[in-house]
Amino acid sequence: MSRVDAIALPITIRRLMPTLRAKPLVSARQPVIILGMHRSGTSIVAESLDRLGLFVGHELQEDHESVYFLAINETIFSRVNAAWDNPLPVSSLMANESAMDMTAAAVGADLASRRIRPFFGWKRYLKHRSLAELTQAWGWKDPRTVFTLPLWLKLFPAAKLVYVLRNGVDVAASLVTREQRLLEGREKKFEERLNRFSNRSRLERAGYKGSARCLTLAGGFELWQEYLQAADANLAEQENPLLTVRFEDFAKEPAKHIKEMASFCELTADDAAIQSAAARVDNTRASAFSRDPKLAAFHETIRNNAAMVRYGYGQ
Repeated sequence: MSRVDAIALPITIRRLMPTLRAKPLVSARQPVIILGMHRSGTSIVAESLDRLGLFVGHELQEDHESVYFLAINETIFSRVNAAWDNPLPVSSLMANESAMDMTAAAVGADLASRRIRPFFGWKRYLKHRSLAELTQAWGWKDPRTVFTLPLWLKLFPAAKLVYVLRNGVDVAASLVTREQRLLEGREKKFEERLNRFSNRSRLERAGYKGSARCLTLAGGFELWQEYLQAADANLAEQENPLLTVRFEDFAKEPAKHIKEMASFCELTADDAAIQSAAARVDNTRASAFSRDPKLAAFHETIRNNAAMVRYGYGQ
């Protein structure tokens, strides 16, 4: 065999290989995917459904996000140099059929393997072993799924979608409050971290780390717009069962909306369970900006924004 033939052989073999395509996963029940921008009320929605029987993961963060599915989304984000507060590169990934399909096939292979165990937890894993055997209603909540939704629907084409909306001013204010609190915490530990013996540089151990974008209302509001635009685009292309929940309405009449969500998710819940879940909802968070002069003033500056008007938040 000539050197030219030896070089050409791998190329010939590669051309004969079948094109990789992500296939829907075999699952006893299709998941309920809870969507929505960060700080939009997705946490209390996920918690309410969890209390009524929706399995959302063995290990959960304080915001009721599945550690397992969050890690998958974060890995997808990181591989295209994106982050939760810089998500737009993921839209480019989802727009490229080959790149997205390659990623979806890899995720699907992991979900169909033993790697699903952390989502189940040992007890549930030993009982079911795979999603194909999980007969309980299940799903997950992670705001990043707004951007990775096309990938997940390749794997779960009949998934049910619960989409939570909240006023962009309240979302931005909540983001700023959280980031300012984190910043203050790092400031308190600055001297200790700066002078601590470590092999890491002082910049690595003591410099600011966080979402600088969300230290301002304008930055948080802009991020809210990006998530809503991605949700609009991705949901418009799907025909999956969809329940849209406005957080303001949910907070004012939680029992009514929890009952509606339970029915949508095919959960069996009596009135006592629904009332118990509803009692955990803080209705003061609805339109909280209107009680803060600074936030009300900010609302006046963006009330005619296209997204605010479209979703009825310009009033």
